[in-house]
Amino acid sequence: MKFTKTDITDTINGLRSQLYQELTAPIDGMWEILYIGSSQHYLIEDDISTIGYCCINDEKCLTQIFIIKDYLALMEKVIKELISKEIIKSASLSSNEPVAFNSCLFHSKSVKANTFCFEHLNQKIDIDTNINIELVTIDDIPSVKKFLKEQVGMDDTFGYTENLVERKEIFMHKESNIIIATSECRMSDSQPEIADLGIIVNRDFQGKGIATQIMKMQVNRVLEAIRRPICSTTFDNIASRKAIEKSGFYCSNIIFDISFKDL
Repeated sequence: MKFTKTDITDTINGLRSQLYQELTAPIDGMWEILYIGSSQHYLIEDDISTIGYCCINDEKCLTQIFIIKDYLALMEKVIKELISKEIIKSASLSSNEPVAFNSCLFHSKSVKANTFCFEHLNQKIDIDTNINIELVTIDDIPSVKKFLKEQVGMDDTFGYTENLVERKEIFMHKESNIIIATSECRMSDSQPEIADLGIIVNRDFQGKGIATQIMKMQVNRVLEAIRRPICSTTFDNIASRKAIEKSGFYCSNIIFDISFKDL
């Protein structure tokens, strides 16, 4: 079994397209962009055939893996070799990839929930009060980046906010020039039927139902665009989970951190 480093090529994109067709639930957009997208990609080769690919980050954590159907029985062997060759020490995988997930569980030393991923019931929601949300503009980028840094510790030095502004997919709610909340509504490129929603509320204004109201507005926006809304939150963010569930979402899969025992 060989694991060959590669850039994201047509081969990788073709294999990833097959993976997305087989997932039991949509893949979380934030996870896809920030974690999987920044990982090193490898082709998995058996003798002379390419049988799949995997993604491994700088901490030797497996963030995605796919084996084509004809070789799926080799998944457990592939995971075992990745561990024994010390190419990976851990994995962060979703339960929406059951074969890979189960193979990693077989070699696990510990398992911990990381992120809850949600799908929507796809029914338009009645809204009591519309909160004014506006598109973030180029001029707003510095203040939005400062907000993200202060509220969630996100140091956006890699153009994430700029990209969302260019795509017209980030909004904010302000009062007296204070950012109360930001909201992302990302129309997925890799999953054309999906839109990812995300909301961050200023800590000084939390507990007032703002997140729920904005989430409901964004859900209706996505449904009107004839897409399906999805979102996610970390396992320990109880307030976020309540706002998500009040907006018509249900948990369809969970991303787990899995550490491996020595082989």
